[in-house]
Amino acid sequence: MKLQPPQYIQNLKPYRPGKPIEETEREFGLKQVVKLASNENPLGPSPKAIEAMKTQLADSHRYPDANLFYLRQTLSKITKMSPESFLFGAGSDQAIDFLVKTYLTPGDEAVTSESAFVAFKVNASAQGVQLHETPLNKDMAFDLEAMGQIVTDHPNTKMAYIANPNNPTGTSNTAEEVIAFLETVRRCGRPFLVLLDYAYWEYVTDPSIPDPYKLQKDYPDQVVVLKTFSKIYGLGGVRIGYAMGNSEILEPAQRIRPPFSNHSLSLVGAQAALGDQEFLDRSFSINEAGKKQWQDFFKTHKFDVLPTQGNFYLVNVKRSMGLSGNEVFQKSLPKGVIFRAVDNYGLEDFLRISIGTKEENQKAMDVLSTLIQSK
Repeated sequence: MKLQPPQYIQNLKPYRPGKPIEETEREFGLKQVVKLASNENPLGPSPKAIEAMKTQLADSHRYPDANLFYLRQTLSKITKMSPESFLFGAGSDQAIDFLVKTYLTPGDEAVTSESAFVAFKVNASAQGVQLHETPLNKDMAFDLEAMGQIVTDHPNTKMAYIANPNNPTGTSNTAEEVIAFLETVRRCGRPFLVLLDYAYWEYVTDPSIPDPYKLQKDYPDQVVVLKTFSKIYGLGGVRIGYAMGNSEILEPAQRIRPPFSNHSLSLVGAQAALGDQEFLDRSFSINEAGKKQWQDFFKTHKFDVLPTQGNFYLVNVKRSMGLSGNEVFQKSLPKGVIFRAVDNYGLEDFLRISIGTKEENQKAMDVLSTLIQSK
């Protein structure tokens, strides 16, 4: 007899990444492809990060610092948290994995929203955890009141995941909403972790969105903040992110973290990127200009689009173009543009468009205009 995985593993639907540029070029015989699918920084990594990683290449035969001493020290100075307050992983999604494995077991329950970043769902499901997914509210943001009701009504619920702003919708929750949820958690009378994913915090302009660092300090026994170097820092390819929280909560998760889950290039790249404020400012400005460029296009062509606090837009192309998100995605590939269909998030009518450079945005707009005219 062959060993069989448990049913909850057999039922698991893996994460579906954006289509790679190289694959698209090869498949359609193209030489230049614009990828606006994975919410990457179109400027690439910080020049300082690139130089640091180039220098580190000569020592690639050495194992990296398993304790990430210098990166911990730098983040400690920035956040005013102790160096032990960080749990690193190959992206913040691995930090989610460590926390889920540490604190949840088969039979436990967790809660998040429909159309949330799928990493939490994948990791919880892989542990045999029952996951409650509440519908989005009327603004297509997390319905934190409904999530709070799950916490109250289901005593086996031990963990919640909230992305603020959320990927793929770009929508967000206010301080009042988040704090009301955290107060519900605090009153539930049992140990409970809330994972607050702030992957896009550096792009946020809405002052009503609460500061994640303040939330963690105000709710130290409940809140763990997730951050990544994959977005504005432009280091998605070297895979590094972290969870920030009470060191007593993170310490057990440190025990299951592989000692070398972050390689030496990611360590020096992240360290250098944190010190390059000029690059961060330029990345933010490029994104703001790109948002304006896309807003003008959406208005001209009467596109139905959600407001965003990230570096991407979620567009209802079914309503605007009469096509599903996957149909627009497939029709755009031969024309050299990669968008992101989000039917795996239950959003079949929508297309997610990452914000690129001015030139990349324009090429993508030209492709969409061509599709509109060919209807």
